[in-house]
Amino acid sequence: MGDDGSAPPRVLFVCTGNTCRSVLAEYLGRHMFGKAVMFESAGIRPQPAKDADNAVCTLKQKFNIDASDHVPRDVRAVELSRFSLIIALDKEAVRVVRGLGAQESTLKLWKVQDPYGDDLTAYGRAGLEIMKKLKQLRASGQDSD
Repeated sequence: MGDDGSAPPRVLFVCTGNTCRSVLAEYLGRHMFGKAVMFESAGIRPQPAKDADNAVCTLKQKFNIDASDHVPRDVRAVELSRFSLIIALDKEAVRVVRGLGAQESTLKLWKVQDPYGDDLTAYGRAGLEIMKKLKQLRASGQDSD
């Protein structure tokens, strides 16, 4: 995982607005993996930065992670070929990323309930679900492909 002097693997999380699930996943992944893996996120319909406030607040309060500099971005502005793994957080994100030419071998679906519009408890649940999946990813070694 980058220990041999090579560049670390890159993982992209994709959700709808890049304000909830993918934000949680990006920053939790950075926290868990450190510099061994590079994590980024994007959305298929990115929303204004203020829409990420609940995810940013959840990361700070529940996980002590500062994501205050997060700016939502469009997956269409991302060079998908740079990523060894693209994790879509719902079926619609899979469909869009496939349509943009992502290699099937790099694409994975994590079904995570979208907390958008719900309370911080729902964001916390999504964060814990993502944390569990990140632990499984680390155990599987898939992040180092």
